[in-house]
Amino acid sequence: MKKTISKFILSIALLALSLIYNGCDTPAPTELVIDNNTTTEDQVDVEIITKDIQDEFYSNGFDSTGVAQRLHNFGSVIVLTGTKISNNNSITNTSLAQAVFFDKTTPVKNMHGDVVGFHTVLPGQVKFNGITAKIRPLEIKFRNGSSVIDTILGSKYVVFSGRQNAVDPFGYNFKSNISFQLNPDKGLPTSFLIPTPEKITGKVTFNGNKNAKNLRAVLEWNGTGSQKIEIVLGAIVKGKNISFPLYSLKTRDDSKFVVPAQLLNSIPFERFDKIIFTFIRRIEFDSGSGSNRLKVFSQSIHTIIINI
Repeated sequence: MKKTISKFILSIALLALSLIYNGCDTPAPTELVIDNNTTTEDQVDVEIITKDIQDEFYSNGFDSTGVAQRLHNFGSVIVLTGTKISNNNSITNTSLAQAVFFDKTTPVKNMHGDVVGFHTVLPGQVKFNGITAKIRPLEIKFRNGSSVIDTILGSKYVVFSGRQNAVDPFGYNFKSNISFQLNPDKGLPTSFLIPTPEKITGKVTFNGNKNAKNLRAVLEWNGTGSQKIEIVLGAIVKGKNISFPLYSLKTRDDSKFVVPAQLLNSIPFERFDKIIFTFIRRIEFDSGSGSNRLKVFSQSIHTIIINI
């Protein structure tokens, strides 16, 4: 049981990477939704992540970010994540840092010739806040005709705290900086600081009734008033540890948002017994060009799992 719980925590912590790399199945176009019972202040950009809840290809679970974008234009990616998971009366905090370096000369393609990713390289030693990263496989899942293919692109660098820093002594420093250092096998060392956002803490309150199809969710958090946050709405299949990210919502970071009723009541509750709300406050930037182009994500995540 302990191993199962640890695996679930890690999969949620890996919210940082999967939809970034598994974005080969393009999500539905973004649309602007305004709930009839709210004002235009509550308008939100919505992307459908899961197109078919019967198809477990979409059960990336919450080893995904809700960042449904393809990163083929970047030569390397760094993702830093500080995660808080609230599940009933249990709270777990983890910190995760990952770096991936792609070999843009070795693409991986599906049967139609579409690029679904690139093989990776290990240019040297990577450290986050002075902690040497471990080498772990980078796996992706993609469609190849009617089949779903799991493949390993190569390796990635990972520092993961685990619960109570039981794995690596690494902590995500909120509203501060985390140092990144690359000591290459060839050439001079490179190091720089990556800024981190203020920690996000969410709260979910329900009104109405799911059977009456008038269920509403009021989301509150410690807003900063700047830019936008992302909220990933998902669900867990009854009797199984299989989760589906359903919608990605982007709204202003102003501390309160009412989930559009048509989204919440479109969830088939006869199939799911838990709802997941993941609040994401993110800083992202890129630099360089061509194969040297770097993309950086630094994010605070609060995932709330609720029985329904």
